[in-house]
Amino acid sequence: MMPILNTPDATYYEPEYKAAGINNFANLVRTMLNDYGIYHVQFNTVDKAVLIDALDNPEKYPTLMVRIAGYSVYWTDLSRRCQEDVINRTEHKF
Repeated sequence: MMPILNTPDATYYEPEYKAAGINNFANLVRTMLNDYGIYHVQFNTVDKAVLIDALDNPEKYPTLMVRIAGYSVYWTDLSRRCQEDVINRTEHKF
């Protein structure tokens, strides 16, 4: 995997953006819990581009793990349909 500073979203990890990103993320979680009554949420921290590459080149990612319904699973153990579903609900920015 490429270092975080080489990713297209590196600005979210630079100091001037980090505090705002953390605050936005915390507000999202608070809103889900307090306003919508959602008591279960899972977060994957894998870049969408990595997941797309892993979909097409699984041999490059034998140890890639993602969260599915509260448990961790190796990417290569998932069906293609499930992998596509994970990709479709992966990318959110703050």
